[in-house]
Amino acid sequence: MMILLMLVPVLTWCQGQGGRAENRFWVTTPKDSLLAENILAGLKEYLAEKENVSVGELMARAGKALVGQPYVAGTLDGKPADTTEDNAWREELRIYLTRTDCIIFVETCLALARTAAQDSDFRMFANEIRQSRYRDGRVSAYADRLHYTTEWAHQGEARGVLKDVTEELGGVPLDRKINYMSAHPGSYPLMDDIDAIRRAEDTINSKPKYYIPKSKVAGALREIRTGDIICLVTTVEGLDVSHVAMAVVEGGTVRMLHASTGSMKVTVDPKTLKEYLEGRTSIAGIQVLRPLDIY
Repeated sequence: MMILLMLVPVLTWCQGQGGRAENRFWVTTPKDSLLAENILAGLKEYLAEKENVSVGELMARAGKALVGQPYVAGTLDGKPADTTEDNAWREELRIYLTRTDCIIFVETCLALARTAAQDSDFRMFANEIRQSRYRDGRVSAYADRLHYTTEWAHQGEARGVLKDVTEELGGVPLDRKINYMSAHPGSYPLMDDIDAIRRAEDTINSKPKYYIPKSKVAGALREIRTGDIICLVTTVEGLDVSHVAMAVVEGGTVRMLHASTGSMKVTVDPKTLKEYLEGRTSIAGIQVLRPLDIY
């Protein structure tokens, strides 16, 4: 069930390619922007000291810098406290690090890593999030957001940012129709164009999907790298992925760095990935997305 939050953006808000407030196109708060700047600075210092650092490694460092930040369901779906008929809610590029859900956490770490790898600034970081979160980078409506992890991954591959390595790690076809949002519109109070959501679902269903069943995950573990994005494929009818995390590999052991619904914060899970999956009947298996390096 989606939780509606009372979010109060403080710095600025501007639409898509709009031009108010020093031409900013994002919404954030001083606390969130300062945290992002500090993490970017730390990643750049690390890059200055090391050679051949992968984007995946940078993602993990960014994620560990966010350990302890609270998990908040529906982070992007709350209406600001001052919403009225004259000041209506609208879709905007919202950037939060001090509260997060699972996909926002991974998306933020990817954007921080890519920005630091290119020695750039907060503006590029915001643009990386926009290009990752919204279909073709367009921010004008709720349906522009990539609500399904599968479509999020497809756009990442098309941009040359991610590679889906699920099939090569032993994945098998995932024969499932994705239609959860259009079938449960009451769970999405902000959804105002169900036809657009159905079109997105049709596009997802037109492409092949793969997953590694839980019974085969043990054989794939040795190929998983730090920074790989682990998508937990759900058994819920009509839905693709129920949780997204980042792999951390230490001493050959794979754990998840994620915004956890268990501890309700960003954490390195004490359980191994294999242990986490065992006994969870709502998880069918995993998909693995690999962040690509920047050359």
